[in-house]
Amino acid sequence: MTRLIALFYLTAFSLCAAEPVPPAKASPTVPKPPDYVRFIEGDTEASLQTAVAHFRDSKGAEVALIGAVHIADKSYYDELNTRFKTYESVLYELVGGPMPASGKPSAPAPGDDKAKLAWIGQLHTMMRDTLKLTGQLEGIDYKAKNLVHADMTMKQFDGAKEQKQESFAGLMIKAWLVQMQMAEEGKATQQPSLVKLLQILSKPDKADDLKLLIGREFDTMEALISGMEAGGGTVIIGERNRVALEQMDKQMAKGQRKIAIFYGAAHLVDMEAKLKARGFAKTGVEWLKAWTMKVE
Repeated sequence: MTRLIALFYLTAFSLCAAEPVPPAKASPTVPKPPDYVRFIEGDTEASLQTAVAHFRDSKGAEVALIGAVHIADKSYYDELNTRFKTYESVLYELVGGPMPASGKPSAPAPGDDKAKLAWIGQLHTMMRDTLKLTGQLEGIDYKAKNLVHADMTMKQFDGAKEQKQESFAGLMIKAWLVQMQMAEEGKATQQPSLVKLLQILSKPDKADDLKLLIGREFDTMEALISGMEAGGGTVIIGERNRVALEQMDKQMAKGQRKIAIFYGAAHLVDMEAKLKARGFAKTGVEWLKAWTMKVE
């Protein structure tokens, strides 16, 4: 369960419940993917960190892949807002359309396609408050002029899901199969027991303990996502990444030479592969602390 929660916050699952598709066989073993999220644990403090990876092509164009965690410390979003000012454009994810001019998403009307995703916002709010963190939509300055929407509309998203017969339930089954394979290969961390989870939830100040519990799962996320993307890819990762890179091409066609792509960290292994296929070379990686917590 904690691994699936971690997966949610690296991908910003924007899926509508539908009939599950029959599960595919577990994906074959794949090489270790590059890291875009890591969990560092010391004697007194631990931190969940996301990467900023820098790429350059032969013509001098620069692209940064900036990993996002969708709930984090306020200081993390403050640092990102400062960094964003150094780019000509920052391409951001948000299934459904651009952020309104107010900088905050509007509430969906009854019957609106976005209403199907209301449960995601409810889960997001619960986890944000329980872990005492800040939400990405509150922390990022989406009113900045250089922020550019680079994601699917609801029509595109629903159409792609229908074409691939992809559903939330089907993806969870696929994720579960990949986890089982990782466990067989000794690549998965041991999941906490229900007793341990209940002990933590019963504590009056449980935020740091819960963050430790969930944060430890992030180190295996790239392998989990790579396994899920094998065999044709998914809409939630591969197809949305394709749309983001199409927007990157449009910005470069305007003459921009320094662009950032700000997407959930789980998207960026696939995004890196697509950039390299376009002739970009990786020139460096920085790490930002998204969560910090005490270790007792």
